[in-house]
Amino acid sequence: MKRPPNAGDDSKIRAAEQQTRVVELRRRRRTFAEIGNELGFTPQRAHQIYCQALAAVPALQVDQHRAEELTLIDDAISGLWDIAHDTDRPRTAVEAWNSIRGWTERRARLLGLDAPQRVSIEAQHLGDSIGDLLGALLTDEDDDDPDDEEPEQSHQG
Repeated sequence: MKRPPNAGDDSKIRAAEQQTRVVELRRRRRTFAEIGNELGFTPQRAHQIYCQALAAVPALQVDQHRAEELTLIDDAISGLWDIAHDTDRPRTAVEAWNSIRGWTERRARLLGLDAPQRVSIEAQHLGDSIGDLLGALLTDEDDDDPDDEEPEQSHQG
């Protein structure tokens, strides 16, 4: 016996089609604003759909996409390398070096080399520091008591 069609199935299919389309456009180097404009939603929604799609993609495909990105980065740097070493046009060389720096930063992020450092704070130490700061604030307020200050003298000329 065949079950009746479920409206939820249609929405899942549409969501999968959206994710596929967003990923395709992103792989063609489209910005999230361009993707959103083309598909009828905000850049933020395009980014959200892209992230959802990446979370659902098997690791093999993510590795393939990462390899494509690294190839793009290597090609870009290779193309800029000769320009960066051109001593006849120093301004262009500086611009090329700035571009190379940007591409290498992108590579580092892609490979996870710029992962944030983990910081550990002991609760007792934090509590002591907050107590010291509050104590210093209260001491400063006592020093600023208006009754302790001398009135300003007026200068007559």
